[in-house]
Amino acid sequence: MLTTKLNTITRSICLLAGIPLLAQPVLANDADSEEQVERIEITGSRIKRADMESASPVQLISAEDIAAGSYTSVEQVLQQSTASAGMATGASSNNGGVGAARVDLRGMGTQRTLVLVNGRRMVNSGTGADASVDLNTIPLAMIERIEVLKDGASAVYGSDAIAGVVNIITKKSFEGLELSGTYGGSGEGDANTGDISLLMGGSSDRGNFVLGATYVDRGSAKQSDRGWSSCALDGSTDPSCVPGSSTIPGGAVNPGDGWKQYDPNSGQWVNQTDAFNYVPYSYLYTPQERVSIFGNGNFELNDDLTAFTEFLYTKRTSDQQLAPSPVTGVQFGDDAIGNPFGSDVSYKRRMTEAGPRQYEQVTDTTRVVVGVEGYWDIGNGYDWDLSYTWGRNDANSKVHNLINNKKMMETAYSDSCGQNGVPCQDWFVPEGQISQETLDYVTYTDQSSGGNEMNVVNFNISGDAFEIPTGTVGFAAGLEYREEKGWFQPDSVTVAGESSQSQQDATDGSYDTTSAYAEFAIPLLSDMRFADDVTLEAAVRWFDYSTFGSDDTWKLGLSWKVDDEWMVRAVRSTAFRAPSVDELYGGNVGSFDYVTDPCSGYGDSDPTGALYQQCHSEIGNTDYQFNDFQIESTWVSDEDLQPETADTWTFGVVYSPEYVDGLSLTMDYYKIEIENAIVRIDTQQYLDACYGGISEACDTLNISRDSLTGEISNVDRPLTNVGYQQTSGIDTNVQYSFIAFDLDWSTNLDSSYLIEFEEDGNDYTGTISGMTGAYARWRSNANIRVGSDDWDFTYKMRYIHSMDDLYEDYEVSSVTYHDVSGQYYVNDSLSLKVGIDNLFDKEPPYVPSYSDMNTVPEAYDVLGRYFFAGFTYRM
Repeated sequence: MLTTKLNTITRSICLLAGIPLLAQPVLANDADSEEQVERIEITGSRIKRADMESASPVQLISAEDIAAGSYTSVEQVLQQSTASAGMATGASSNNGGVGAARVDLRGMGTQRTLVLVNGRRMVNSGTGADASVDLNTIPLAMIERIEVLKDGASAVYGSDAIAGVVNIITKKSFEGLELSGTYGGSGEGDANTGDISLLMGGSSDRGNFVLGATYVDRGSAKQSDRGWSSCALDGSTDPSCVPGSSTIPGGAVNPGDGWKQYDPNSGQWVNQTDAFNYVPYSYLYTPQERVSIFGNGNFELNDDLTAFTEFLYTKRTSDQQLAPSPVTGVQFGDDAIGNPFGSDVSYKRRMTEAGPRQYEQVTDTTRVVVGVEGYWDIGNGYDWDLSYTWGRNDANSKVHNLINNKKMMETAYSDSCGQNGVPCQDWFVPEGQISQETLDYVTYTDQSSGGNEMNVVNFNISGDAFEIPTGTVGFAAGLEYREEKGWFQPDSVTVAGESSQSQQDATDGSYDTTSAYAEFAIPLLSDMRFADDVTLEAAVRWFDYSTFGSDDTWKLGLSWKVDDEWMVRAVRSTAFRAPSVDELYGGNVGSFDYVTDPCSGYGDSDPTGALYQQCHSEIGNTDYQFNDFQIESTWVSDEDLQPETADTWTFGVVYSPEYVDGLSLTMDYYKIEIENAIVRIDTQQYLDACYGGISEACDTLNISRDSLTGEISNVDRPLTNVGYQQTSGIDTNVQYSFIAFDLDWSTNLDSSYLIEFEEDGNDYTGTISGMTGAYARWRSNANIRVGSDDWDFTYKMRYIHSMDDLYEDYEVSSVTYHDVSGQYYVNDSLSLKVGIDNLFDKEPPYVPSYSDMNTVPEAYDVLGRYFFAGFTYRM
């Protein structure tokens, strides 16, 4: 049964192009394959060909691979890819993830991976003015296969295809009725997740249709339910425990000589020693519900003209939870109610009385494609298509139990409280002594809305252009007009800067672009003594943007089929990414950075040096001692940003020995260099430069300090075009399929070795942190699948190499996960599956520079052992 699941098209593509599969059998070349294989288009080229010897490396993930696992989202599938790196958000992103799931190929940023559906763009989605696709919007049940192009493809697809392209191919020829479902949960009894899908399709001699619906209910898990993420709860002195926050219940004050907390035993304010443990409030795995309806169809209008359409709608409801709101940056005067110091003080308090901050998002994403395609019987004949794609994402977000700082201040002074319904409150009191009347007055629910909209008109034509002595020149060309809009409207309290969360302005903007491309596949040599086939692939795209003007990008690829066993391939291309709506027109928004203040203990430095002089000018003679601390930064956009440009190289070999049927090996070297990268300045880097005597860095940061404590209260973090990225590495794949003991076997080893990853002078190769994510030297996936007509069994191993903490002298250990699953085909209609992910309950390693949970949850499995079972019923 395993062998028969691969149709002739997939066999030929995988063997000839050297496409890595996940546990799929690779069959020996069929002598009659060219007669059996229709002309199709594969990711990275618009030219439809029967002979799919591709110069670009493409990974293929089939519907069978997806069905064999516990996956309920595209994000889960792609984040296990060896090409995934960095820190793309997903189900374990509790702080800042806002429910979205994204892919980050090569760790170059989610905005630099282009996501397509059937070769056409998917609308960007999330909470508004987003720069990339929320993969939650694409249901797994509609997927026939996922093709991952591992090099730049701007010449073919346009902007954003720098790190690679993810092309999701949907089921178009399905007939009958299929009902499937999966349910699973962790060994700790949480994160219980279920999904159910219905798929139906039919056809006639004039056309066909496929319709489907999916429902996913993802359960939650708390950080406090895992020992490795909650060790601070038991008072452990283990250095890997969460240290807690300095913003504590009951409040802390600084009258100018250090932070103090109230001691109930002495009734005095003493030097602060307490920290707040936020772990019990935070999700380890965030809950979510998704409902998707999708379909596609085509109808033959005449022998040479067919109308087609695609439809997708997804509603996502997601939640996150964080510790009670921290109130910071408040200054009470000496006349504030209950102020025991008789002087102005800086004040901060953890508002446990109000309850945890509860985040929720409801997003609605719709994508519609309508078009016609046909055949022109001119010359050698040409396939063409004309389509219109419309996509829109609307989001409404809420945050419960935030504090209105303005109202808080109103309650603290006798000349404003007690009037017009304003209660009076002494804020210099222990935890639990804030009155309910005050809480009702100062607590509010923050509500925001946002969205994205895309309109695309696209025309493509492809076919055999003409004959030359060495063969037929393949050709494709097209025109595209695209309009992108994005918007985000924060709550009025947040816009006014009166909220306990950071101030934020509204975002609203749009741009449009027109482009044209041409692509050729030129046979240079054919049936020569030293080469069966040498083909040159060339593509060029011209584009014009309303925001910055026009430019072009190009691609050259060469595939050399040395003989029936060996093929050599190489690609040299340029790529670009246009600045997104948010980067161009985003309103200023506050964020928080963990930094070291260069002025900490500056009095010990040379009085004639730049550090001493800059610090002395800002905070005077007081020799403040600051530890690493969290400061607020203002993120600033720029309407004058220019596009990023990139150069990419790939070089590889494909080997399929004739003496071992079913064996194939591929090895590909890649290198990507980005110039004029749109980056937000590094706060620590600019602080160090500023206090090292570079005045331009000080001007860029626009540093503000608290007049009482001397601490940095705010800096600016603008976007600029001065950044660069460069990365290189080697991808390898080994597959072997065979029959032994009357069973079908297929094995697959997919590995990626990172040679270098550098960004703006920082070397991230082999490092990990909560700010930048994971850049492991080695990532490997190994699969073994064995089966017969009635059953199959899959074993999968996932390996992530050890890394160095980016900011600490600490080696983060390597991790190996083991997954097993099995399917039993009861009859032709019913199949059952069971499985266990993370079979040996491997915990994620401790990362000192964590983003949350004492680790980097976007890089590792945080749930532990996970059990699942499912069924598929076909009629």
